[in-house]
Amino acid sequence: MELAMRRLGATAALCLSATSTLASGLDLTPKERAALGEEVRALLLAEPELVDKAINPPAPSLYSEYVQADLDRLEENADLFVATARGIGATDPGITILFFEDYPCASCGAAWADLETLVTRHPDIRVEPRFAGESGAAQTLLSLLDRQGAQAYHDAHRKLLAAGTEADLSAILDENRWPTDRMLRAEPRQEAAAFAALEMDSAPAYVLPRMMLQGAMPLMVLEKYLSE
Repeated sequence: MELAMRRLGATAALCLSATSTLASGLDLTPKERAALGEEVRALLLAEPELVDKAINPPAPSLYSEYVQADLDRLEENADLFVATARGIGATDPGITILFFEDYPCASCGAAWADLETLVTRHPDIRVEPRFAGESGAAQTLLSLLDRQGAQAYHDAHRKLLAAGTEADLSAILDENRWPTDRMLRAEPRQEAAAFAALEMDSAPAYVLPRMMLQGAMPLMVLEKYLSE
């Protein structure tokens, strides 16, 4: 404690010396200069953290540039967060999570099941699935959504996400033989381009308003991120 006070006193003296030098360049009388010095001394003694910040500025974060670059990319792709008929959870959410998926995907099915649990536990959260790549399965899902509605889409969506291999995917498509039209919808191409623009390279991936995560995240981990 005594050492800390001596260091504070020495630092305050240096600051007072700097103040005296600054004051000498001002149009002040000797009495006014003395009064200014006393005011600075009183401030430093009352708020010593000002001195600490001055002589020990925080080190710049090694990752600050990368974090800012990620935030800039998210801002550029803010339209991704607009609600669609594919989403689940809150209709007026406090937070929206984007879930980038692909077909086939070894861990997307389990990750999606966790997200379904998440929105039942947290009624202010919405999850919006997005396509990480263009595929026939993506076009099939959008065709079902347009032709048969959200429930048909969600039923097929769960089945397709269970496909961990190309063989699994082919078997699911052959077994269900969902009707598809000839219309090629733009969403898979647009969302896959956004996925690449966000510099993400594998599904599943999660995008929050100020954070991006790659790889399947256990429900407990997601809840921790959301609580911070």
